[in-house]
Amino acid sequence: MKPPVLVVDDDPNIRATAISLLTHRGYQVVEAEDGTDCLERAQAGFRGVILMDIMMPKQDGWSTIRAMVREDLTRGSLICMLTVIRAPGSAGEGLEGAVFDYLPKPFDGDELMAMVDNAAAQLAEAG
Repeated sequence: MKPPVLVVDDDPNIRATAISLLTHRGYQVVEAEDGTDCLERAQAGFRGVILMDIMMPKQDGWSTIRAMVREDLTRGSLICMLTVIRAPGSAGEGLEGAVFDYLPKPFDGDELMAMVDNAAAQLAEAG
């Protein structure tokens, strides 16, 4: 069984595109408009693949990941960055181990699915 995917992005077009691709491939998809929404979903028990944007209002991706690590909410999930920023830079310092993979925007649908499929396979192996 495929793990659920949480698409976290403030751009509704990016979310819609990712959701369409993922649901077409049989993934159950949940969406979040920003990091605060993502954190609330993780606190409520979401576990699976998280596609995380970096630059978002309210709470950016790095702050969200930092909070998830601090609250031990990354266990059972893999975070994949879906962002225009390819490398973590100083804002993501110390969080490299919390991020499973990166995919730059604009993204190719096949590359997105390969990244998610790979993360899903890793989660299945971890049991």
